Amino acid sequence: MEIKGKQAIREMIQKIGVTRLIIIILAGIMLLVLSVPPKEKASEENVSVTESMAGQESNTALLAMSQYAKRQEEATEKILSKVEGIGKVEVMITLSSSEQKITLQDDNNSSEEATQSDQSGGSRMEEKHQTEAESVLIKRDGEETPYVVQVQAPVVEGVVVVAQGVDSGKKKTEIIEAIQALFPVESHKIKVMKME
Repeated sequence: MEIKGKQAIREMIQKIGVTRLIIIILAGIMLLVLSVPPKEKASEENVSVTESMAGQESNTALLAMSQYAKRQEEATEKILSKVEGIGKVEVMITLSSSEQKITLQDDNNSSEEATQSDQSGGSRMEEKHQTEAESVLIKRDGEETPYVVQVQAPVVEGVVVVAQGVDSGKKKTEIIEAIQALFPVESHKIKVMKME
């Protein structure tokens, strides 16, 4: 049997030719090597996908912060321009954080009691408490999303007001008090200036 098998292989090599057989084997090896991506490259691709997703979330948060600040600036300008003795007003608001969504949490509490003996022959009770919190999920349009119970507005970091008619310290004080009534900002983070 072995002799017939060896003769069949020799005949096949002679029909195909040695050079063609070598080319076929090399082509097969190349296809095999090219079909398996290197591990480093695959992990780099995963990192870049994760970074791009984080970048999109970051861009979305920055856009939301910008839109919120613009709405607050426009509303503040509108109300301050109606104050007697103040003409045209421009407001700039800076934010230190984006809005935060607080979700409903399902708390799982567990406790364990254990008796332990010490070296002197006495015993004592030891109690361990463990608390785990998970967000409550609701289904909307086939997707599960956390149940939001509260949305906290972005935190205002500072306010600059440029207005006509703020020559006196009294008008500046009134504007600062108005800003503090609208936003939780300390007075040293509010700057009121006279417009040209």
